[in-house]
Amino acid sequence: MQAIKHAHERNARIVVSLLKQHGVKNIIVSPGSTNLPVVVSVQHDPYFHVYSCVDERSAAYMACGMAATTGEPVALSCTGATASRNYLPGLTEAYYRKLPVIAITSFNGDWNIGQLLPQTLDRRIVQNDVALVSVDLPVIKDETDALYCNRLVNQAILESIRHGGGPVHINLPTVYDNTMDPGPVPVSRCIRRYMPSDPFPEIGSHRNIVIHIGAHIRFSKEAEQSISDFADRYDAVVLCDHTSNYHGHNRLLGTLTTDNLHSGSAQWDALKPDLVISTGEISGDYPTTNYLKAVHAETWRVSLDGELRDRFDGLTKVFECDTEEFFKRYAAFGEQNGNTPVNRYFAQWEQYDESLRRSLPDLPYSGRWIAEQTAKQIPEKSIMHFAILNALRSWNYFELNPSIRCYCNTGGFGIDGALSTTFGSALAEPNTLHFVVIGDLAFFYDMNSLGNRDMMANIRILLVNNGIGDEMRMPYSTGFRLHGEELPYVCAQGHYRAQNAFDSLAKAWCEALGFKYMSASSKQEYLERLPEFLTTQSDSPIILECHTTPDDDSRAGGALQLLDQDYVNKKKLKDAIKNVVPDSMLRTAKTILSRK
Repeated sequence: MQAIKHAHERNARIVVSLLKQHGVKNIIVSPGSTNLPVVVSVQHDPYFHVYSCVDERSAAYMACGMAATTGEPVALSCTGATASRNYLPGLTEAYYRKLPVIAITSFNGDWNIGQLLPQTLDRRIVQNDVALVSVDLPVIKDETDALYCNRLVNQAILESIRHGGGPVHINLPTVYDNTMDPGPVPVSRCIRRYMPSDPFPEIGSHRNIVIHIGAHIRFSKEAEQSISDFADRYDAVVLCDHTSNYHGHNRLLGTLTTDNLHSGSAQWDALKPDLVISTGEISGDYPTTNYLKAVHAETWRVSLDGELRDRFDGLTKVFECDTEEFFKRYAAFGEQNGNTPVNRYFAQWEQYDESLRRSLPDLPYSGRWIAEQTAKQIPEKSIMHFAILNALRSWNYFELNPSIRCYCNTGGFGIDGALSTTFGSALAEPNTLHFVVIGDLAFFYDMNSLGNRDMMANIRILLVNNGIGDEMRMPYSTGFRLHGEELPYVCAQGHYRAQNAFDSLAKAWCEALGFKYMSASSKQEYLERLPEFLTTQSDSPIILECHTTPDDDSRAGGALQLLDQDYVNKKKLKDAIKNVVPDSMLRTAKTILSRK
């Protein structure tokens, strides 16, 4: 019996590992050099049934026959040059018969395409009817490449048996490192997909569970209740931002807490989840999503589309079903299994959040101060729209009335369209008050929409104007490190400027279009204008332009990230030690401590 060994090239190892874990036993290989890492790995692994076929066209048809007879996926492996072209007739047959054939085509790498290198063909685009999905794997240089490669291979193999099945294509580059390592191929993360008709896996009864809800339309009462029942049954925390539109049990507006949670925080271990259940779409809540990525927890994704969305780099299971069905089933499982929550996990998150809110400082006049003062005063049952990044981020720190629906263009997450989106929503519900919070760059980008002849009186525009793209110079941004160099171009400082410094371009434009215009340049002025801005009775749309300064906006943004005094004091001490103790001594101390 041959000794088990496997290829040293990581992308080939991932392919072989995932073929095994997904139950792909049969593989038909054709001779060549570029596919050596795959062929030798499966040849020396008793799990696989390996068959040889010199003619790739014949090999693909063999796979069709084998897949049809066994009802199981069959893999193919070929070398570079025209070898993969000869798969096309067989893969076309597999496509129209929905046969699960996995074509693994090895090659010299995309970087060599068109560079006069022999046997290098462009496989980046395939015909529509030869593969359900085609993935181009990277050569793995770091862990980011490894995660990406792993996800692509999982995606391709899972697609071969999804919705009736069919052929898929995996394009596998090699660097001709033909080193073989002893022993079985290392296990790579396997992602499973569950359909509504499948038995669902056990969730476990002693886990710290976070449900993360990205951007979502308003939940039905039944769907929201199913999440509430699950949260009660498992003592789960439901981390949201305003665009989640969830207001059931165990809801926590996550931005303030996660913006203050760090690996050095006293609460880090206690609040760290073991399982993250992800639903909804793209979230603009960067602090929460960055936190969930940093904790390296296992992630389950729940969505009707059933796609692999690995936002937190921990995806292991995808449930292709709606949220209501998923949470109902698991709440029922918990009840049947006598799972009684100890009611500590959500309470710990809630207590930490409350402690931070008690520490809120007196913010300077800024976008965040405006959000703090206004959030609780927005009329009930209004609809709120937020421009991207800083507008949304500022309001995600502070709670709104639960009857208010909130939206943001998080899909493309570009500067364009916030005013137009609000206008479209206002047309759809003319009797509902619509608010939009927007910065100056986004406002002027989309201001043409305000001239539409159907402009509605139910629109309120809160324009926070500090004369720059503020997001790019906040303390957490890369631009902040440039110490002012970023202002003219990275932040477009002063791009929209009237000839007279005391004039307002927004005022001139909006008043010409029949808007009621107001402005505020201080806290007192803002609080004086606010009641009129919030009125539900107006014959025209209203705009309130708030003139803030970049420095005040930046200070407010930094202040809300420094509320955990225990962590802040530790960081100050650590920084002080770094300033007085030589680097050589610090390295020596770290080495000694690591040995203990």
